[in-house]
Amino acid sequence: MAGGLAKDAVAWHKVHMRFPLALLLVTPLVLGACRRSPPSATSETEPSTTAPVPTEKPAKVTLPPKPGVVPATRPEGAHPAPIGGVVVGASSVALWNNLAPVDKDRVREKPILYLHQSVGQDLEDGCEANGFKFEYVGNDTKTLVNGPNGGIFTDVGNVPNGEPFKKMDVVRRVFKATKNAKIVAFSFGYADVRDQDLPKVQAEYQKLVAEVKAAGAKFLHVTPPLVYTLAENPPKQKFRAFQLATFKDDVIFDLQDLESMDGGKRCEENGVWRICQANRSTPGCASKGQGIDGEGAGHICERKAKEISKGLLYAFSLASR
Repeated sequence: MAGGLAKDAVAWHKVHMRFPLALLLVTPLVLGACRRSPPSATSETEPSTTAPVPTEKPAKVTLPPKPGVVPATRPEGAHPAPIGGVVVGASSVALWNNLAPVDKDRVREKPILYLHQSVGQDLEDGCEANGFKFEYVGNDTKTLVNGPNGGIFTDVGNVPNGEPFKKMDVVRRVFKATKNAKIVAFSFGYADVRDQDLPKVQAEYQKLVAEVKAAGAKFLHVTPPLVYTLAENPPKQKFRAFQLATFKDDVIFDLQDLESMDGGKRCEENGVWRICQANRSTPGCASKGQGIDGEGAGHICERKAKEISKGLLYAFSLASR
């Protein structure tokens, strides 16, 4: 039995020792038979190796603006401030809520001067509710503290609404008297922005802004507050458009945008904005300092002032960079 197995093993070895040589002779023929010929020009079953000709134009690529060039459309509330300044509008409430604590604390780093009338007081009260109390500015104030400093025109300069030029003179006087303001802002009252003297008010406003900047401080713009009566709001909107078009390198707190939005919807008629009923002072939500509005007015209810004032704080933070 063992002898038979040995003989079979020898026979197997002899046969397979000859097989590699046969394999070497056959392999080129096999490979040649398996190699695919290139597809013909009329082939419908083979994919073309030529890149397809595009049938649609490529998407337009928008290049970033060159340094020093103001973009045509400015982003709202971008932080840090991009080239071309920032318009701080309706989205700023959420932006402030999500802002890092270090950026919120910028509001306390530099002396900020903000003069205003009653709607500005609503904003002051709202800022205080958010943990940022204003230091009071009066006729005898000589030095501002770091952070927000606020004053009412009737207290500081005994100037009522309807006197825009006198209000701007008060801003000049207080700015010069305090000497250390690094950020200057003020907001007009209801009756300060009218069609009858709008060009003169705009010209004087530009002059004031230039003076503040020449003295080394930043100017933070505030769009004029709206009222509920539509007929009084067009000149206020014109002044807003003037601010956005003229001061493209500055931070602009767009109070009008915040006041006229409710639940993501604009409160307007035929393109004329108004303060939304949900935002104004009413029996259901009165202004903290002004009480309940008369017909057609536009003070801000206490609860809404806390929200809207986050936009002002966000603007202060941007201007403090």
